[in-house]
Amino acid sequence: MLLRLIRKEVLHNILSFRFAVTYGLLFVLVLLAVFLMGNEHRQRMETYTRQESQARDRLEELAGVQDATEQFRQIQREDFAGVRQPGALAVLARGLEGSLPAQISSGGWFTRHSSEDRLGRNILLEIFQAPDFAYVVNMVLSLLALLFVFDSVCGEKERGTLKLLLSSSVPRDTVLLGKWVGGYLSIAGPFAAAAAAGFLYLSLSGSLPLEAEVVSRFATILAVSFLYISACFSLGLLISTLAHRGATALLMALLVWIGWILVVPNVAPVVARLAAPVPSRQVIDAEQQAIDREAELLMGAIQKSKVYGDRQQMERIREETEQRKRKLDGFYKDRMSRQTSLSQNLARLSPSASYLLAATRLAGTGPDLFAHFSDAVERFHGAHDDFRRQMYGNVSWTGGPDPDIQDKGWFDPDDVPRLSMFSESLSEAFDGALFDILLLCVFNVLFFLLSYVFFLRYDVT
Repeated sequence: MLLRLIRKEVLHNILSFRFAVTYGLLFVLVLLAVFLMGNEHRQRMETYTRQESQARDRLEELAGVQDATEQFRQIQREDFAGVRQPGALAVLARGLEGSLPAQISSGGWFTRHSSEDRLGRNILLEIFQAPDFAYVVNMVLSLLALLFVFDSVCGEKERGTLKLLLSSSVPRDTVLLGKWVGGYLSIAGPFAAAAAAGFLYLSLSGSLPLEAEVVSRFATILAVSFLYISACFSLGLLISTLAHRGATALLMALLVWIGWILVVPNVAPVVARLAAPVPSRQVIDAEQQAIDREAELLMGAIQKSKVYGDRQQMERIREETEQRKRKLDGFYKDRMSRQTSLSQNLARLSPSASYLLAATRLAGTGPDLFAHFSDAVERFHGAHDDFRRQMYGNVSWTGGPDPDIQDKGWFDPDDVPRLSMFSESLSEAFDGALFDILLLCVFNVLFFLLSYVFFLRYDVT
């Protein structure tokens, strides 16, 4: 009997105008999203490849300078910028990929785009950003799932078919399960076909490399997307069991979608900012500069009081200064971490936030990308400081205008530090996203159980 109910539900949905609209809309939106994001990713990869090639050519040019003094002066003026490689799966979930700088100066500042890229880029692309695959699933598909099932129960009641169905001694739990399975297959099928077509385009166009790691991550993101769709579908089924008229159910579905999918995730950061305030970075930087000025005054007083100064006392002042500055940095990072954690936990009240956090974590473009990027920048600057110290340690000044280079062949292009970022493996990313995946499972079970409870007492007359 269950199979008959599923078959009836699937045929009813397939033959409806709603199915044709959903099928066509999904195909158009998914393919449009992967097309736009694929082109954007290829442009970023071309820019990355060109900048890396220019950096290698410049290093070889510096290594070919025969005059050691001139070579030293050119290296001294050179900014060995680090280039960040774009994430491969940003075509599916952009996350923080477009927010992080594309280039890092070895001197400690960020370079987002070169002037050539800015002049050759349509500035409207910065305002009207292309929707990615995760956006289509999160916003569009969640709404389609609700609209697909909002009248599954109350609609049959209005038509009088639900009363006839239950009068034939069919258990209510079987009816509800048949509606859920049949309806979910009706919307999951078109989505699976659209996702397969999108993946085929990305692989053929070269936007998504056909590597085992990348394909596995895509499959995992797709599985999480199906889980999120089922949560939205179960929510729509719950609304259908609460309402007795199709118009009422439609209004409830729209209000729930706006409040739960749109409002909650966007209000959560504002609430977290009010509940766990963090001083601005400018305030922390100003306090650190004040600490530096205080240390300079103390060391200046020590140098004036003695002919050669007290080196031990000056070293102690430097250590205390660095310790106070590190304490301020630690305070800022700790408060910011608390605010971010609170914001994520509040946003997780919505399945939309759980899906986005899980998808971006699996794609490697989530909040952890910023932590990996910050660590990479810190290592990059530290390595360049060591490189500069090694460079100046090879030079002695004899009083003339030109430095005395002790080792003429000291410069090796391979010794110049490059920017390298840590990337999680699929198992590590899945472990990090497991909490949000389990939350989606909880939403699925909760919504279906509530639907079952309300359907048992549903008045079909």
